[in-house]
Amino acid sequence: MSGNKTGFKILPADMVVIAYLMITAVLMIFIPKEEFDIGMHLIDRLLIISGIAFIIYLDSRRKNNFTEFLHLFYPLTLLGYIYGETALLNNVFFAANLDPFFINLDNKIFGFQPALEFSKSFPQVWFSKLMNLGYFSYYFMTIGVSVIIYFTDRPFAEKTVFVIITSFLIYYLFFIIFPVVGPQFYFEPPFSEVPVTGFFSKAVKAVQEAGEHPTGAFPSSHVGMALIFLWLSLKSSKVMFWILLPFVILILFATVYIKAHYAVDIIGGILSAPVVLILSLRTWYFLSNYLGS
Repeated sequence: MSGNKTGFKILPADMVVIAYLMITAVLMIFIPKEEFDIGMHLIDRLLIISGIAFIIYLDSRRKNNFTEFLHLFYPLTLLGYIYGETALLNNVFFAANLDPFFINLDNKIFGFQPALEFSKSFPQVWFSKLMNLGYFSYYFMTIGVSVIIYFTDRPFAEKTVFVIITSFLIYYLFFIIFPVVGPQFYFEPPFSEVPVTGFFSKAVKAVQEAGEHPTGAFPSSHVGMALIFLWLSLKSSKVMFWILLPFVILILFATVYIKAHYAVDIIGGILSAPVVLILSLRTWYFLSNYLGS
C-alpha cells in the first residue's frame, strides 16, 4: 500500500479521483445555471472529498482488513454518480451531440446502420438472450475482476483497482469533450427499442433505466473496459482470462445488438483500450513513485 511522509496512507487512486472531481468542478462553470445545479454538485464534491479524507484517516489509524478493503474499493462505488454527471457536462465544448457524424460514418463503412439492423436480422429468442447475457456480464466484470484479484492476488489488487478507476475516468473525460448519446437515445421509438426476451434482457433494461444516461457512446467504454479487464485477468490468472474471454467477445457484438452503441463505437473501443491502459499504467507508476509505495 502507498503512503507518504506524514504517515497517512494515501493511495494513487485517491489522488486520481480527487483530481477528476476538481477538473469537472472547474468545467461546471461553463454550464448554464438553468440546466445545471452547480451549487449542489459542488457540495457533493465537498462531501465526497471529505469522505475520502475520512477513509484515508481511518485506514491510516486502524490498519485492518476492513479499512484496507474500504479504502481500496470505494472509488468503484463512485462510478455510477460520476458517469451520470457526464451527461450534464457533455455539451460544454460542443453545443450539439455528434451522433449524426457517427451515423454517417457507419453508413459509409457498412452501407447501413448496424445498430438498427442487427437485432432485426437476428430476432431469434436464443440469440437475443445470448447477447443480453454478454452485455450484462460487463457489470459483473466491473466489480468482480478486482474483487477476485483482491482475494487471490493481493499484491496486484491495488494496481488493478487503480487501472480500472483511472481508465473509467479517462473515458468519462472523453465523453464530456465529445458528446455522443448512442442509438438508444438518439433514435426515436420503435427504432431505439429491442424486444425484452428473458431474464438478462429484463436485467439489462432495468440497469439501463436506472443507470444509463444520454452520454458516452463513442468510443465504447464497455468494449474498452472489457478488454482492460481481460488484460488485468491475464496478468493475474490465466483461468480467469479464459473464463472472461467468451463474455468479452459477446460484449463486442451485444453493445450494438441492444442499440447501446453504433458499430464505429466498437472499433473506437478496441482501438482506445491500449491507449487508455498505457495512460493508466504510466499514471500509476508516476503516482506510486511520488507517494513512495
